[in-house]
Amino acid sequence: MKKEQTIQQKFIRSITTPKNASEENPQIDVYRELVYYRFLEVFEKAYPRFVKMISSEQLSSLIYDFLAVGAATPILWQVSGEFQEFVVKNNTLKMPFLADLLAFEFLEVQMYMRKYSTQESQDFSLDTGYTLSDEIEIRHFSHPIHHPEFDKNPFSFEAGDFRVLFFYNEKNEEILCEEISPFVEDFLLALDVDTPLLTRIEQVASEYEIQMQELLEILSPILESFCERGIIF
Repeated sequence: MKKEQTIQQKFIRSITTPKNASEENPQIDVYRELVYYRFLEVFEKAYPRFVKMISSEQLSSLIYDFLAVGAATPILWQVSGEFQEFVVKNNTLKMPFLADLLAFEFLEVQMYMRKYSTQESQDFSLDTGYTLSDEIEIRHFSHPIHHPEFDKNPFSFEAGDFRVLFFYNEKNEEILCEEISPFVEDFLLALDVDTPLLTRIEQVASEYEIQMQELLEILSPILESFCERGIIF
């Protein structure tokens, strides 16, 4: 058994070692290239934005370094998550937004892999109690990864505190996102299906000493839009 494990470890070490660092062996080279290109395909699909920001040489080096460590899961899309952790932990790319970018892209992968329930559209009413869909995600980022112009010049954007809401668009079968304010995030997280929206808005207006009508004008169109898209129901 011990001898068998030694042979397996030697084989894995052989196929995950960069070609120029191994002894000449055509068969090992073939296996290595097969593994490399399979992971290259997976990572290019999982992290298209990240891949465009680095050179092919940098990506190749990262993949070989990752293969030398090995993946814990046999499920390919989950390997992308391990690759994300590896790249962030061993960050040599001098990209201050690296962790945010990879987390953003892998969250999209995770959400695409979920099964979504079909929800019937409902009329919006302030007299109805709503709750936040468990199919959405709200994440905090230190860089505006969600900004449509970010990839053109990512180093020009200032760091900050960004709350981003992710949701599945059933019509187009895609993951969409939008930035929300801390106030809206807190309001959404505090929603209670047993408490009508109007009552909750009244409570918030009193708590923050805001005019009720003013708060209604701000929140009503936002909440109605969320209802139409199934973010609250």
